[in-house]
Amino acid sequence: MKIISAVDGSPHASAAATLLNRIPFPGDTDVVVVNVLEDVYESAYGKHLGSLVRETFDEDRRESAKTLLQKESARLSKAFAAVREELVVGHAAREITALAASENADLVALGARGMNALERFLLGSTSEKIVRHAPCSVLLARNSSHAKTPSETALQSLRILVACDGSSATNESIETLAQLPLGESAEVMLLSVHSLVTTFRADILQKMSAEWRREAELARAALDAAARQLEAAGIRNVSTRVEEASDVASEILQVAEQWNADIVMAGSNGKGAVDRFLLGSVSRRLIRHADGSVWIVRGKHEPTT
Repeated sequence: MKIISAVDGSPHASAAATLLNRIPFPGDTDVVVVNVLEDVYESAYGKHLGSLVRETFDEDRRESAKTLLQKESARLSKAFAAVREELVVGHAAREITALAASENADLVALGARGMNALERFLLGSTSEKIVRHAPCSVLLARNSSHAKTPSETALQSLRILVACDGSSATNESIETLAQLPLGESAEVMLLSVHSLVTTFRADILQKMSAEWRREAELARAALDAAARQLEAAGIRNVSTRVEEASDVASEILQVAEQWNADIVMAGSNGKGAVDRFLLGSVSRRLIRHADGSVWIVRGKHEPTT
């Protein structure tokens, strides 16, 4: 397995490295730790910098970047045998997605927000672009309000909530978890949320229909089958849960908060016709509004948008 760990010195990027250390990946997993020096000379003020100022500025930035890479590599080396460093110059989202493609990566891990002032208040533009365009799965980490201290982390299992909707993306999520040697080190909840149309109390008629009952039965059967697959892979603590809500994304976020999930895992695309071509609306809301970390699963064969 190959992981790209993007670091920029932000608390959220640090949380991504911490999370990678907590997840028991296969023993032959390789990690590439990358830091991207943004090309400031493409900006409005870049052309006004004199050559001497540029040279000094570049040297200082490179030294800081090398120090950061060494620090984060040392952290990840505690859990991974093969860790190497990459320092590149350019546009962060473009360079990281390109590196993921050239390395044939399985996962890109990064913080939800970077060091940019605006990104302290909004989902970082770099993060969102990488989620949309990466050729593989993306783990978007947050230094969340319920983040655990090192002592708490050592005592508590990793909690992973998987949003299931019966799509091929859900199958990708289950396959991804089944490949991890989680054993008893994690608790996994498989959550299916049935979408209700509440306008003019249409949900009453909806729930009375034979089609609704059939969909509910199929959803429950799919959850049970997924649970058996994970248990057969050696994951000991697997639970299932079915909810009904008019807003699927909000329900997932609420359950994740109540359950104190460390990671919400969801497919990049859902069952809807539009979602087959765009980042799914539910996934998009999860990465924007989840209090904790979000793992967007994308098969390598899937086209990006």
